Amino acid sequence: MYRLTKSALVVTALAVFSTVALAQTWKPGEDTVGLAASNEKDNQKKLALLKEWEQKFPESEMKGQRTLMTAQALLGIVTSAYGKTTPPELLDAAEKAGKQLTDNLDEYFSAANKPAAVADPQWAEAKKTFSLQAHVSLGWAYYAQKKDALAEEEFKKVLAIDPNQAQVSYWLGSAIIRQKDVKKYSDALYSIARSLAVTGPTALPPAAAGPAETYLKKAYSGYHGDETDLDKLKAAVASGPLPPADFHIKSVEEIQKEQFANEDEFNKAHPDIAQWRLIRSALKGDQADTAFAGMKDSQIPDPTVGMFKAKIVAVNDKEIVVNVDNAGGDGTLRFDKAVNSKAVNVGDAIEFKGVIVAYTKEPYMLTMTIDDPKESVKGLPDNAFSGAAATKKAPAVRKAAPKKKK
Repeated sequence: MYRLTKSALVVTALAVFSTVALAQTWKPGEDTVGLAASNEKDNQKKLALLKEWEQKFPESEMKGQRTLMTAQALLGIVTSAYGKTTPPELLDAAEKAGKQLTDNLDEYFSAANKPAAVADPQWAEAKKTFSLQAHVSLGWAYYAQKKDALAEEEFKKVLAIDPNQAQVSYWLGSAIIRQKDVKKYSDALYSIARSLAVTGPTALPPAAAGPAETYLKKAYSGYHGDETDLDKLKAAVASGPLPPADFHIKSVEEIQKEQFANEDEFNKAHPDIAQWRLIRSALKGDQADTAFAGMKDSQIPDPTVGMFKAKIVAVNDKEIVVNVDNAGGDGTLRFDKAVNSKAVNVGDAIEFKGVIVAYTKEPYMLTMTIDDPKESVKGLPDNAFSGAAATKKAPAVRKAAPKKKK
């Protein structure tokens, strides 16, 4: 796991706060709760004591220090979850603390709360450090919970503060890809390429750079069709941490459309994609449920087509998600044995035929069962499954696959 480096997350602003001791004069009874809050090591308990202190003594002479102690406790909670994926309650607490901290950062670091002994430049640097730590850790909490749209927002805020956070660029690209919005894939590929271009103390460590390079090549090829112009993408990331507004990498679908004069010509050259699009159009239309009822339990593609060509997008237990006509994944192949994720690689090309069993309209996904992997899937390695893949008994009657109307 990448560590928050000193240049990215300098020693916390405790260095600032520790220069100012709590006042030695208290309002009657204030010292009990004030010192208890100051001495408490558990950040959740500290927050509760600080709140009690504020409620009992709202006009304390030390309310500025108290506010900073609140910010520090919140930061301690959100950073405690950094790099972890469990338990859920830890990530949930980090999310809540991080949100409270980032939403109120200007208030916590207002001029009124600045200790007199702290110079303005030091105060501004403390705020920047706090902000960086908070957004990185909050972004991670979202990312670990697969709240990818929220993670994307936080990681962009990090890069606005420090544009050379390589790991954050990588996570940003991954969070965008996991949203399966193909329109944003250009931005995702830019961010992943950017993560490899950063040098210095915030660069990806060697152990992470190799896998990141492999992932970039597979993701780029899966979206673009091959590695053509990948070098241009790597050169483009020098312009900044985020792509320009007009940045775009052509998808393989866009390239294919440009290669053919009309739809009929394309369909003749790619009958499998033509049939896939016909099914998709029906299942995304106004009569989708009726269309699905007519397709369910039918084997696709039509025997005259043979098999669909696809690339692997993800492996999940007994399923392989594939890209037939959408780089984000638009088909799920369901097996009756667990898929060996160490043997089946994202980005690998396969061919398949299957039986329609389910679909989702938005985002579009067609789910098919595979009766016999050896017969119905080409391109998987011999050790693709955890044990011999059992053959499922085929339905007694198979419906014909949908055919394009003439």
